[in-house]
Amino acid sequence: MQSADHVLVPLLDATFGVAQIARIEQDRALVYMTAQRGTPAGRTRPLNDADVIAALCVALPDLGPDQWPVFGYDAVPRLDAFDTLFLGGIDPVDPAIIEAFTSAIHGLYPWDGLPDPAYFTNLLRDPATLPATARMTADFPAPPQ
Repeated sequence: MQSADHVLVPLLDATFGVAQIARIEQDRALVYMTAQRGTPAGRTRPLNDADVIAALCVALPDLGPDQWPVFGYDAVPRLDAFDTLFLGGIDPVDPAIIEAFTSAIHGLYPWDGLPDPAYFTNLLRDPATLPATARMTADFPAPPQ
């Protein structure tokens, strides 16, 4: 995995969300999250600033081999605010949380499903705008009693 790679983040329905490795420093990567879906056989296309809905840091040793398969590469959008944050040191997010976040973006996991119901909202580039496909816990069927 290297800068500019597009990676597939596994979703709960066995499909994939698309993210891009924006930058790597030592054992950490700055990952641009999108609301797009992709497939291992799919083609990448350049992301623009509007495609990036969050920028998260992941510790590369926390990722298993091929956990997030690379399926291409392309130019990285210039989002200076995120680069500055990364250089200033942001805490890495566990890959499992990033995968839950990506599933929540696609409406497969409750947006408010973590103990802090605003956790995913606080990860967004614009916390005032939830992804159109996000669903709250109340939107999911109730578990059988």
